[in-house]
Amino acid sequence: MISPSGSGVTLSHSESDTEPECKVTCFAGRLRWNDKRVGPSAHVEIVFDACYHARLGPHDDSEGVEVLRYTVDPPAPGGGDYLDWLARRWREVGICPRSGFWVAKRSAWMDVLPDFFRRDFRHFIVDGRDGYVELIARRFAWRARAAAEVEHESDPTRWPVVDQGEGAA
Repeated sequence: MISPSGSGVTLSHSESDTEPECKVTCFAGRLRWNDKRVGPSAHVEIVFDACYHARLGPHDDSEGVEVLRYTVDPPAPGGGDYLDWLARRWREVGICPRSGFWVAKRSAWMDVLPDFFRRDFRHFIVDGRDGYVELIARRFAWRARAAAEVEHESDPTRWPVVDQGEGAA
């Protein structure tokens, strides 16, 4: 789950000889299985394949990705039981229901792109505390580095890798 208290979402996007290079980094938390809290535990790098389009913008830290006119399924309940619901749902399905990393099922942005980008591409959203990054890419690979284990080291790229994976949604 992208850290709601200090996500630090950063976008690095550059051109190259073959295809653009694109990386988003942020701080994330994991569910602590012995209680309902989410603790900061990792610096996450997400590298996007064939990411020709990226955009970003701000939003108020009291609002979620819904402020961007996206609908999230399942919707989060209102009121004081949010943390209980989050932990319970996360344990039930094994996936954080409000991770901050989304794939748009319907995308007005992709609808206006050339046909090439509507085949085998996805619209990804990384939602941080005060802003968001949206990307059109084929797939992604991610790597989590343990922050808690090396507090004396300030460069996250030197922290030990604790988990990694990839996806295309």
